[in-house]
Amino acid sequence: MKENMYYATYDVSDNGIRESIIHVLKNSGFTRIQKSVFCGKISNQQKKDIIEKIKVIIGETDSFYLMMACTSCFGKMSIVGKGFDKEYVSDEKDSMIL
Repeated sequence: MKENMYYATYDVSDNGIRESIIHVLKNSGFTRIQKSVFCGKISNQQKKDIIEKIKVIIGETDSFYLMMACTSCFGKMSIVGKGFDKEYVSDEKDSMIL
């Protein structure tokens, strides 16, 4: 099963809705890289499942974005400031949970 790297970001004002979105993303294998930005490697079916779950959760005034990032595009990313562990979120470095 082919998986692609995706970034999920949202702009949600309600804490309950926000927590529900976070729950969906974490249960789908996404990693939080900023407060409202997650990344994860998912299949096309997982993408469809996430979108269907988010449609039920999100309000009319909220926004949710799920964007695919190809490996070559990810390498062209510009980061200003602290940033994040680029190797980890691009799946080039294994993580260890202690």
